[in-house]
Amino acid sequence: MATIPKNEIQGRIAALQSRMTNCETPLDGVIIVQYTDLYYFAGTVQTAHLLVPTSGEPRLLVRKVLERAQADSPLADIQGLSSMRQLQEHVEELCGPAPWRLGMELDVLPAASLTFYEKLLESASFTDASPAIMDLRSVKSDWELDQIRDAAVLNDAVYKELPQVLKPGMSTIDLQATLDAFMYRAGGLGLTRFRGLNLECSPGVIVSGPNGAIPGHSQFPIGGKGPHPAYPQGGDRDPIVADTPIICDYLSNTTGYFCDQTRMAVLGEMPQEALRILDGTGQVLRHIESLLKPGAVPEAVYESAVAAAADAGIAEGFMGPPGYDVGFVGHGVGLEVNEYPILAPRMRQPLVAGNVLAVEPKVTHPQYGVVGLENTYVVTDSGPQRLSAAPEDIIAVAA
Repeated sequence: MATIPKNEIQGRIAALQSRMTNCETPLDGVIIVQYTDLYYFAGTVQTAHLLVPTSGEPRLLVRKVLERAQADSPLADIQGLSSMRQLQEHVEELCGPAPWRLGMELDVLPAASLTFYEKLLESASFTDASPAIMDLRSVKSDWELDQIRDAAVLNDAVYKELPQVLKPGMSTIDLQATLDAFMYRAGGLGLTRFRGLNLECSPGVIVSGPNGAIPGHSQFPIGGKGPHPAYPQGGDRDPIVADTPIICDYLSNTTGYFCDQTRMAVLGEMPQEALRILDGTGQVLRHIESLLKPGAVPEAVYESAVAAAADAGIAEGFMGPPGYDVGFVGHGVGLEVNEYPILAPRMRQPLVAGNVLAVEPKVTHPQYGVVGLENTYVVTDSGPQRLSAAPEDIIAVAA
């Protein structure tokens, strides 16, 4: 049974074909191989090549496993590809005689793979189809928003579970492992998908105290000591200290679409300075919300958020330890966690209705770790609609 409705897939293919023919140098076809894009355009992540011509039906050429792809995908033309040498025959049939101008996902395709395709399809020239694909994916349909809302319900359940399982003597790793297991049992898929090289993260990131303030190598505003040099980010095995902030950042998904949400917890009482910082991040969050409208320029939203953080007295450590700030305050989210748009410098394509963003003003403090909030929103013609379901209240448990 198809997991994505047929009309959704048809609309996405048609939108991609329109961009292929209306770009400055029209394409003869697009070959999609990355798992997330395959799921978006074909409804399956079986190993395959999705060949999209400028008009007519696309063809899904499956290396492994054909029967599962046929069960997953609503596409009409699904065939096996027993040898890569057969790919040229399919290109000729769907895209016409050579030479061809073909698009591929060059932002994620390894250089060695591109060299392979250049040798395999000698009459083709290749260009990057990723900008068109990511731009299409940045605008969510009503069906996609329903998937993110389902993920938000699961995320809310995780935070409702947190006060039931947080106990004195636990480490942040203990807490994360407990909540991760709860999320799996409650319907979460577990896998976290990012776009790009060396981007990896568990579904949950929980840090607390000075260990949480240690800068990390990742492009996330939460660093952390981590459990091992092989994974030097996030929580660790030291016991959580009473009256010290605990930040919990969870990515939930039930159908591949993510909701990204952060809440604060504490064993005992939250220190006054941490409360002041948290209040400041809440002010910045409300300020960013007021700017999330169609036509808003992401770069301008970022600059305004940085100014709002300064006005709230939380400029030091805003979005990362001093000297290690991540340079954004929000990011697109959908089938991957780092989609467009990004609220960051040099991002000048205006927001449109249907963009979904996770907005996460956070402050790194040397004593308290990381303090902040995060919600996922959809941009609508009347302003932002919050998709995150959990209350923003501190989750306090007796020490």
